[in-house]
Amino acid sequence: MSKRVFLNLEQRIEILRQHENGKSARKLAELFYCGRTQINKIIKEKDLILKEYEDFKFHGVKRMRYEKYVDINEAVLEWFKTVRTKKIPVSGPMIQHKAKELADALGIENFSASNGWLD
Repeated sequence: MSKRVFLNLEQRIEILRQHENGKSARKLAELFYCGRTQINKIIKEKDLILKEYEDFKFHGVKRMRYEKYVDINEAVLEWFKTVRTKKIPVSGPMIQHKAKELADALGIENFSASNGWLD
Protein backbone atom coordinates (compact mmCIF):
# COMPACT_ATOMS: atom_id res chain seq x y z
CA MET A 1 0.00 0.00 0.00
CA SER A 2 1.41 3.38 -0.95
CA LYS A 3 1.41 6.54 1.13
CA ARG A 4 -1.12 9.19 0.29
CA VAL A 5 0.35 11.78 -2.06
CA PHE A 6 -1.02 15.32 -1.85
CA LEU A 7 -1.53 16.66 -5.33
CA ASN A 8 -1.70 20.39 -5.89
CA LEU A 9 -4.43 22.01 -7.94
CA GLU A 10 -2.39 22.11 -11.14
CA GLN A 11 -1.64 18.39 -10.87
CA ARG A 12 -5.33 17.63 -10.34
CA ILE A 13 -6.20 19.68 -13.43
CA GLU A 14 -3.60 17.72 -15.40
CA ILE A 15 -5.15 14.47 -14.19
CA LEU A 16 -8.57 15.64 -15.39
CA ARG A 17 -7.15 16.62 -18.79
CA GLN A 18 -5.42 13.30 -19.27
CA HIS A 19 -8.53 11.41 -18.14
CA GLU A 20 -10.57 13.26 -20.77
CA ASN A 21 -7.98 12.18 -23.35
CA GLY A 22 -8.65 8.55 -22.48
CA LYS A 23 -6.11 7.60 -19.83
CA SER A 24 -7.43 5.18 -17.24
CA ALA A 25 -7.42 5.83 -13.51
CA ARG A 26 -4.88 3.05 -13.11
CA LYS A 27 -2.46 4.63 -15.60
CA LEU A 28 -2.92 8.05 -14.01
CA ALA A 29 -2.23 6.61 -10.56
CA GLU A 30 1.03 5.15 -11.83
CA LEU A 31 1.96 8.39 -13.57
CA PHE A 32 1.31 10.61 -10.53
CA TYR A 33 2.55 8.06 -7.94
CA CYS A 34 -0.71 7.95 -6.04
CA GLY A 35 -3.63 5.56 -5.53
CA ARG A 36 -6.51 4.84 -7.89
CA THR A 37 -8.96 5.84 -5.17
CA GLN A 38 -7.44 9.30 -5.08
CA ILE A 39 -7.63 9.56 -8.88
CA ASN A 40 -11.26 8.43 -8.87
CA LYS A 41 -12.09 11.03 -6.21
CA ILE A 42 -10.50 13.76 -8.35
CA ILE A 43 -12.51 12.63 -11.36
CA LYS A 44 -15.69 12.55 -9.28
CA GLU A 45 -15.07 16.11 -8.01
CA LYS A 46 -14.22 17.41 -11.49
CA ASP A 47 -16.72 20.29 -11.51
CA LEU A 48 -15.61 21.59 -8.11
CA ILE A 49 -11.92 21.39 -9.01
CA LEU A 50 -12.41 23.16 -12.34
CA LYS A 51 -14.47 25.91 -10.69
CA GLU A 52 -11.80 26.48 -8.03
CA TYR A 53 -9.11 26.59 -10.70
CA GLU A 54 -10.99 29.14 -12.82
CA ASP A 55 -12.16 31.32 -9.93
CA PHE A 56 -9.17 31.43 -7.66
CA LYS A 57 -6.10 30.33 -9.59
CA PHE A 58 -4.51 28.84 -6.45
CA HIS A 59 -1.35 27.60 -8.10
CA GLY A 60 0.71 25.22 -5.99
CA VAL A 61 -1.98 24.75 -3.33
CA LYS A 62 -2.27 21.18 -2.18
CA ARG A 63 -5.39 21.40 -0.04
CA MET A 64 -8.34 23.70 -0.35
CA ARG A 65 -9.66 24.87 2.98
CA TYR A 66 -13.10 26.36 3.40
CA GLU A 67 -14.33 28.73 6.06
CA LYS A 68 -16.86 27.05 8.27
CA TYR A 69 -18.27 30.13 10.00
CA VAL A 70 -18.27 32.86 7.37
CA ASP A 71 -21.01 34.93 9.07
CA ILE A 72 -19.21 34.97 12.40
CA ASN A 73 -15.86 35.78 10.81
CA GLU A 74 -17.32 38.74 8.92
CA ALA A 75 -19.17 40.03 12.00
CA VAL A 76 -16.06 39.75 14.17
CA LEU A 77 -13.99 41.54 11.53
CA GLU A 78 -16.45 44.44 11.40
CA TRP A 79 -16.48 44.64 15.21
CA PHE A 80 -12.67 44.55 15.24
CA LYS A 81 -12.43 47.40 12.72
CA THR A 82 -14.90 49.49 14.72
CA VAL A 83 -13.06 48.94 18.00
CA ARG A 84 -9.63 49.64 16.49
CA THR A 85 -10.82 52.90 14.89
CA LYS A 86 -11.65 54.00 18.43
CA LYS A 87 -8.04 53.14 19.38
CA ILE A 88 -9.14 50.49 21.88
CA PRO A 89 -6.54 47.74 22.31
CA VAL A 90 -7.84 44.27 21.45
CA SER A 91 -6.53 40.94 22.72
CA GLY A 92 -7.12 37.39 21.57
CA PRO A 93 -9.43 36.51 24.46
CA MET A 94 -11.50 39.64 23.74
CA ILE A 95 -11.94 38.56 20.13
CA GLN A 96 -12.90 35.04 21.21
CA HIS A 97 -15.45 36.34 23.71
CA LYS A 98 -16.99 38.67 21.12
CA ALA A 99 -17.10 35.83 18.56
CA LYS A 100 -18.98 33.64 21.02
CA GLU A 101 -21.47 36.47 21.69
CA LEU A 102 -22.01 37.03 17.98
CA ALA A 103 -22.45 33.30 17.36
CA ASP A 104 -25.16 33.21 20.03
CA ALA A 105 -26.82 36.30 18.53
CA LEU A 106 -26.73 34.75 15.04
CA GLY A 107 -28.18 31.50 16.39
CA ILE A 108 -25.17 29.40 15.40
CA GLU A 109 -24.84 26.35 17.59
CA ASN A 110 -21.73 24.27 18.28
CA PHE A 111 -19.40 27.22 17.66
CA SER A 112 -16.27 27.25 19.74
CA ALA A 113 -14.07 30.31 19.61
CA SER A 114 -10.98 28.18 20.12
CA ASN A 115 -7.37 29.20 19.71
CA GLY A 116 -7.37 27.34 16.39
CA TRP A 117 -10.32 29.40 15.18
CA LEU A 118 -8.55 32.58 16.30
CA ASP A 119 -5.40 31.66 14.40
